[in-house]
Amino acid sequence: MSVTVLYAGPEAPTPSALQDATGVPVVTGPRGLSRHAEEVRTQDVPLVVIPAGTGRALTSVTQAAQALQWARRSGTQVVLGPSLIDATRAVAEMRRHLRAAAVSHDGVLFRANTVDPFADAELLRRVRLAQQFSENLLVEVTFEGSWPSPDTARERLRLLGATGVAEIRADLGADHGAPLFRPSSLATAVQRASHTALHLLRDHHDDGIAAGLLADHATGFAHSHGDEDGHTHSHPHSHSHSHHH
Repeated sequence: MSVTVLYAGPEAPTPSALQDATGVPVVTGPRGLSRHAEEVRTQDVPLVVIPAGTGRALTSVTQAAQALQWARRSGTQVVLGPSLIDATRAVAEMRRHLRAAAVSHDGVLFRANTVDPFADAELLRRVRLAQQFSENLLVEVTFEGSWPSPDTARERLRLLGATGVAEIRADLGADHGAPLFRPSSLATAVQRASHTALHLLRDHHDDGIAAGLLADHATGFAHSHGDEDGHTHSHPHSHSHSHHH
């Protein structure tokens, strides 16, 4: 027995729709997570937390790990699972949508909630991979809350000659575009991620928290800066890392 909860970050901008699609509770922050942690403590079963994303919103994964670290200290059995969807699966789904759109459209607009500049750039990389065998389609990406805006991206497609544009989500959102994943696919993904997490916990004694705390550590610009502008930069680091294998 275990209880599974999805932790929704910026890649899941419509948490209630995600909850409907998966049949699994969705929380949007540490407070919601702590409520479930208290419930499972009384039931003496593990709480499995799955980051609701495609592996781009790494800061959200770290936030979930921090919340679970607190829950673990208070005696709750917790485990942080892998992201609901991985990059390979996300690219495959975008490719599926592009093939379907090509039948009756000449343009596709992928829409996603903005995460941060690095996560948004990662989505552009994935879209390029998905587009590899759909070169006859005009494809643009728009980020809600950042640039280019949907109107700007649509205008760009129009200027390039697109007359029929399909709008498709590139995250786990359910509004303003066709969902990237079918509800049944999301429900299956939850089961798979939960199974993986429990396997690591029970067979390898790995609750996923250590890796989760470091999830966003490698994001952002590299720590070394060129000094062409005549300024030197130093980064004092007061944190230490321990790695257990």
